[in-house]
Amino acid sequence: MAEVESSGSRASSLVEEALRPEKRKGFFQRHPRLAKSLRYTAVMVALSWVAWQLFAGLLIDLDRFDRTLDSVTVVDRNGVPLRYQRAAGMHRRWMNREEIPEAFEMAILAAEDRDYYAHDGVDWSATSRGAASLVLPFVTRSGGSTITQQTVKLVYGRPNGRWSKPLEILRAMSLEREMNKDDIFEQYVNRLPFANNIEGLYRAAESYLGKRPSELSLSECALLAGLPQAPSRLDPRRHLDAALSRRDVVIERLRRFGQISAAQARAARSERPRILRDARPWRAPRFVDRVLAERRQRGQGFGTTRTVATSLDAALQGQVQQAVAAQVRRLETRGVQNGAALVYDHHTGEVLAYVGAALGGDAPGASLDLLRARRQPGSTLKPFVYERLFEMGGDPSTLLADVQVPMTGRGEVMFQTQDYDGIERGPVRARDALAWSLNLAALDAARRVGAEELVARLAELGFTPGSAEEHGAAVALGGMDVTAIQLAEAYGALASNGEVRRLRFVVEGQDDAEEAETEESSPIFEPGARALIRDILFDGDARSAGFGSDLEHLSGRPFGLKTGTSSGHRDVWSVAFTEDVTVVVWFGDPSGLALDGVSGFEVAAPVAARIIRMADPDESAPRGMEPELESLQVCALSGALPDLACPLRRERFRSSDIPTHRCELHQPDGSVQLPPVFADWVARRASARVQVASRASRQGERLRIVSPRDGDTLMVDPERPPFIRLRATLGGAFANELRWTVDGQPVRGRWRPTPGEHRIEVSRGELRASASVEVEALPR
Repeated sequence: MAEVESSGSRASSLVEEALRPEKRKGFFQRHPRLAKSLRYTAVMVALSWVAWQLFAGLLIDLDRFDRTLDSVTVVDRNGVPLRYQRAAGMHRRWMNREEIPEAFEMAILAAEDRDYYAHDGVDWSATSRGAASLVLPFVTRSGGSTITQQTVKLVYGRPNGRWSKPLEILRAMSLEREMNKDDIFEQYVNRLPFANNIEGLYRAAESYLGKRPSELSLSECALLAGLPQAPSRLDPRRHLDAALSRRDVVIERLRRFGQISAAQARAARSERPRILRDARPWRAPRFVDRVLAERRQRGQGFGTTRTVATSLDAALQGQVQQAVAAQVRRLETRGVQNGAALVYDHHTGEVLAYVGAALGGDAPGASLDLLRARRQPGSTLKPFVYERLFEMGGDPSTLLADVQVPMTGRGEVMFQTQDYDGIERGPVRARDALAWSLNLAALDAARRVGAEELVARLAELGFTPGSAEEHGAAVALGGMDVTAIQLAEAYGALASNGEVRRLRFVVEGQDDAEEAETEESSPIFEPGARALIRDILFDGDARSAGFGSDLEHLSGRPFGLKTGTSSGHRDVWSVAFTEDVTVVVWFGDPSGLALDGVSGFEVAAPVAARIIRMADPDESAPRGMEPELESLQVCALSGALPDLACPLRRERFRSSDIPTHRCELHQPDGSVQLPPVFADWVARRASARVQVASRASRQGERLRIVSPRDGDTLMVDPERPPFIRLRATLGGAFANELRWTVDGQPVRGRWRPTPGEHRIEVSRGELRASASVEVEALPR
């Protein structure tokens, strides 16, 4: 009976327990994600409080908040952008606080931190909401970071993910103690991240909308203010609809916060922005590369520089590139694969056009700077041979031998060459020899100058010719490698005052940080000799006689011209100049393959002439001082004063070189008696009217000093005595390979006279001549 009662009692207890209401779980047990959020917040607050107490004074390094370096805009001489050069990989430009448009300030505050001017760097309620949104599905997702916190994040980053947040909060509070609100806002606006490596409002407005920030509408400000939330996802170039949806959110916040009216909001939403696909300019790429490279080489960097004003004329650059590219396309079937051109002001050295490669894309040499490539120059070096000859006593009437004579070339190897048409012209005057670009006559001129003298002169001009033994006389025909830049600088010296002006890529007169270095130099060329070379290269009649055209119908004006075709027809050149500009044009195959029979005059010269017309030099530009040249009727063959049997032509001379002796080549019977160097040529012609003087008769002829003459009295300024040329003739023609002495002291064809009596002697082999002159001081 007792057991039955016991069993009944246990059953009753079980029933009561089953009927008793279940004990409810606690709040945090039912919401573990909230508990986790609160614990995370508590930990953040605790860690922040500890860190604040310990390290408040060490949290902010103000040096990190220095202005970022601006990206640089490289512009032409008229302000046309050529390229935006990024700084540290970013495209940016710093704005001062007062430059930030009010509409953008309203928009970015509405989008990111409405209470910016009310809190002390941290919006604690927003921070709590942000923490709760991480764990509670019914709480709207929110970042909770203030503009101050975002500024800290933009400067320091978040190396530890969300666990960087406590330190970020403390740094925000500390930053508010170190900077005022306006300074922090300036920092923020200039560090805002956008897609396409754009940083800050200024470059975003410029890159996406093509406007300065001050020109932005309310709708455009709202658009840009919404993009930093997710720069890639909201990139207006790729995801315009998403960007506009974000813009509309910002506009609605502005309306809801009472900062704009409903009508303004509707108008802003209806505005459709015109997004620039890629506003970055890319003009004259090889030129801009040179500008940037030179700044780096000088250690200048860019500092706070926002604009580098260059010497380039972008309009002229475009015209020159089109002209060269068109010629390349016309001649592709003849092997021409690319071309290059350079235009520079030889008075200042400023580069006006710089086409490093006319064809881009996948064309051969498209990525190269062909103006800096070393190529054989062909005949373009000949003017420097003749100029040196004129310094040594020659002039445009000097008789040269355009005949085949074995000569020493590269590596002392004997070689023979010929003129471009295969014709030996025999005796030819220096003017025609240069104007017609005769190879054989140029070799005669080079022999008279001497390989050592010629190589030394080329080195003075900036070329790197190597040794005289290496090249020999072949250097006169382009037997060395040069660049188009070297040719431009050397011809610029011929075209101006004789000084070599190195190319300048920035505008003269910028501040010291932007200026290219200028080099003080003295004139390399003797003024009279330089003037004679200019006169020959400007001589359209002589050019037309040699090549069939003076090309002035293309240039629109007289101009100096020299062309060149390298060995094997691998390179064709033209150098043209006016009083103001020098132009160099090159065509060829960058790989060095031979072209199909093209020549410099046929291919490059017409383009150079057209570029002369495009460049349209400023006639008011300063001119180099040139001595006056005098015109005189002379024997067309010997260049001496004519006799009755002489054919006539006019020639131009320096006043010190005017001939005073009569022609001795034309004989009374109408025949012509030439020096022995022409013997083989005369034999090949088999002309009864042309004879060669015997070597015996030549040896019996008298060597005669003709400048200064025996008994002359010279008047000089003793404080500034000039150099005068010593000149002698042999058989009526100017002699070369002479040895000169003045008062027993050797001189090299030039003498600076001083007051007193002097004895001048000259010798050639066994031949001798002398002259006595008196030098008097000019009265003061």
